[in-house]
Amino acid sequence: MRILGTSLLILALCAPAYANSGKGKKASHGPSNRIKAEWTIKSDLTPEEYKEPDQSQSVHAVDIPVVVAPIALNGRLVNYAFVSIRVIVADKVDTWKMRAKSHFMRDAVVRAAHEHTFGKDGERAALDEEHTIALIKEAIKPWLSEDKIDHIEFLSIDMLNG
Repeated sequence: MRILGTSLLILALCAPAYANSGKGKKASHGPSNRIKAEWTIKSDLTPEEYKEPDQSQSVHAVDIPVVVAPIALNGRLVNYAFVSIRVIVADKVDTWKMRAKSHFMRDAVVRAAHEHTFGKDGERAALDEEHTIALIKEAIKPWLSEDKIDHIEFLSIDMLNG
């Protein structure tokens, strides 16, 4: 009897596991073994309100990928702004050389966003665009001085509604 019990235990431990993700011919009747996490950001702006980039300026554009900027009120974190930035450089500037340095510029903008809030005074879900552009110009000055920048625009600004 002991030999039979031991053999059944060994068989149970050595048998392969049959995990079914629900995609095979024989789908499991229970939940699958996959977990999907989603996070939806509500936007203050509807897609119609986003600024359409001028395609004729894309030759002179340096895009800084999405910057996550904390928004603080009275020294307390209250929100995050997800900002896509486009820097339009002057005609005399080698755009490709500046695009190759965009990751350095992004890092500098992220550092500036953590030192100075990009939000409007007293508001949880609004970006002070003029102040933010001034901070961005100051942050990217080692790569693009003010005379090499035509203008800076925001392709999108997303933040959680306050």
